[in-house]
Order: sequence, then structure tokens, then C-alpha cells
Amino acid sequence: MNRRLVLLLGAAGILAILLVMRQFVWVADDGIVRPAAPPQVVAIRQESGQFLPDFPAFDAIADRPLFRADRRPPPVPESPLIETPPTTQQGGSEPGFIVVGIGTNENGGVATIRTNTETRRAYVGDRIDGWRIEAVNRASIEVSNGETSYRLFIGEDTE
Repeated sequence: MNRRLVLLLGAAGILAILLVMRQFVWVADDGIVRPAAPPQVVAIRQESGQFLPDFPAFDAIADRPLFRADRRPPPVPESPLIETPPTTQQGGSEPGFIVVGIGTNENGGVATIRTNTETRRAYVGDRIDGWRIEAVNRASIEVSNGETSYRLFIGEDTE
């Protein structure tokens, strides 16, 4: 250890000892060291009377319980997912990669793609092995190479 470190550790040790001693002793104005006084206990003031008003004051709340069915918003009708099957035209080969994960937000999305050599992120417009990412959806991505397009779902192998 160098000299600076030894001095720094010594000063830190002395300060730690003084801090611990401060908890147990107290130096009075006259210079006499005395034991530290125990912390003062503050008594809690007792109140008289009822803490809350009578139950009839809460009738308005009791008449509207939280979990009553007529207090819930109407259900939102679910729209069915429209699956568009992948279209393959003559003369194209299938993409040689797998979609490992997808993340979407209001600004677009990102897909994690695993090829034979690497795993990487891909955004709309990126090219991977000659395939362009056209769209990133919640459960799939759409890729095309000009003449052929595919929809690839997470974990689906095209080979």
C-alpha cells in the first residue's frame, strides 16, 4: 500500500471511532465526559370521543360498492385477428433466419433475428441476407426480397 492510502484509511478509522463514541458519550460545556442521555420518549396525546363519525354518515359510500357489475365500463368488442397467409411467388427462396423476439411501441418495432452466423436486432427497412423488413407486428414480421414476401412468426423456422 502506498503512503496516501495508509493515511486515508487511518483518518477514516479515527472518524469512525469518534462517530461510534459519539453515540455513547457526551462532552458537557464544562469539559466533563458523561454518558450520553437516552433518547427522549414523546408521549402520544390521547384524544377523547369517537375517532370517526357514526356509520350512517357513510351511507353514500355504502350504496356504491366498488365491485358492483353496473359500475364497470362496457366491454370493448374484440376484433378478430386477420391472418394473411404468406404469399410465395415463383422463383424465390425462403428466408434463412428465425425471429427470436419482437418488441413494439407507438413508434414502431424491433425484431430479434437469428441467422446462421449471428443474432441481431432488425428494424423496419433493414436488410438481412437480401430480405428487407417491411413491417414488425406484435407476433410476426413481414419480409420481402422484391418478388417474394413472407410473414414470419416468432420461433417459426422457414426451412
